[in-house]
Order: sequence, then C-alpha cells, then structure tokens
Amino acid sequence: MKLGAWLLAMCEPLIARILLSLGVSVVSVVGFEALVGQAKALFLDKFSGLPIDMLNLFLYLGGGQALGMILGAYTVRVTLSSIGTASRFFAKTPG
Repeated sequence: MKLGAWLLAMCEPLIARILLSLGVSVVSVVGFEALVGQAKALFLDKFSGLPIDMLNLFLYLGGGQALGMILGAYTVRVTLSSIGTASRFFAKTPG
C-alpha cells in the first residue's frame, strides 16, 4: 500500500466527522441567528411605541448597546454549546 493511500485512509473518517459536526453547528447557528433577528425586530417594534423623550433617554444611557451585548452573549452561548454537543455526538458514533 502506498503511503498517500494509507494516510488518506487514516484521515478520511476524522475529516468527515469534523465537516459533519461543523455542518450541524452551522445549521444551528443560522437558525438561532434568525431567532435573534426576530427578537431584535420585536424589541424595535416595542420601543417604537415609547414617547420620543423616553426613547432618547434610553438610547443615551446605552440601552441599545446593552441590548446588543445581551443578544450577542446569547448567540455566543448557543454557538459554543451547539459545537460542543455536535462534537460529543459525533465522537460517540462509530465511524
């Protein structure tokens, strides 16, 4: 057996698992991104009903940045947990 064929036979299952787990993670992240987009739209819809002075005060005090940080933290948490779950799931499956 040639060295290249042997290396390919050894690395192919590992590469397949990595690509499969990344694909599952990307699907979860894209779905969660749509959910976060809907949450942002809901926040904007609810905040547009505020009187202009209250909205300006909220934005002046950093409310917009705070909402961005909170939604970003949720996105990072879901991304990391989906990657961890996918890697644990594909590590257990026989390849």
